[in-house]
Amino acid sequence: MQTQEEQNAADAAFAARALSLLADEPVSAALEARILGDFDRLAAAPSLAAKLAQAIRRVSETIWPGAPLWQPAFVLALSLILGLAAGMLVPSSALGRDNSDVTQTASLDAPPQLDLSAGEL
Repeated sequence: MQTQEEQNAADAAFAARALSLLADEPVSAALEARILGDFDRLAAAPSLAAKLAQAIRRVSETIWPGAPLWQPAFVLALSLILGLAAGMLVPSSALGRDNSDVTQTASLDAPPQLDLSAGEL
């Protein structure tokens, strides 16, 4: 079994042999210019994270103009917590009358009643 150093040396020798077999052809000026131009164009374009941050800023400005981002987020989280707490703590009988004995059915639960003999079409 080879040690790590022997394995690294064998890998380096293999890579050196493989690279020495490759042809040494220069890159054309047109290809180099196109690659560099694409790089500059992509580097100047905003990233996905920047686009997402800008969208979040626009939404927060719509919700609460002039406020920092944490204020609308805090108010939304607080209202969610208060709503959940009220839903858990307020008894259902306090919300209105008790409808436990009422059975509600949808109109599609009953079979259709169509009388063709009545002449109503």
